Amino acid sequence: MKDLLLRMLEWHARATHGWDYETWYTGRFVDRWADPRAAAALRETFARYDEEDVWRALFSTMELFGWLARETAERMNFTYPAAAEERVTEWVQARFLKRPTAHRQA
Repeated sequence: MKDLLLRMLEWHARATHGWDYETWYTGRFVDRWADPRAAAALRETFARYDEEDVWRALFSTMELFGWLARETAERMNFTYPAAAEERVTEWVQARFLKRPTAHRQA
């Protein structure tokens, strides 16, 4: 999943600055070439080793990917599949609410 997020970060940067814009290799120096909002949000996409934080990081990853993808699509004059994103988000949220630990925390 992080590979896809990195790819979208790169596409977003290139859609913003031109396709020759240097995005280095495997995310190196991402704080230098990525949109500052994305670079700041990126740290929230990684989790500690506990279930609740993994879910938090997953939702952060989805949110970051979504706005990067929407902006990239807009800059490229592509139609963004918003309905598909909404369905996937609803599906993940349903899994989140049905997890065994959800009942203990309520």
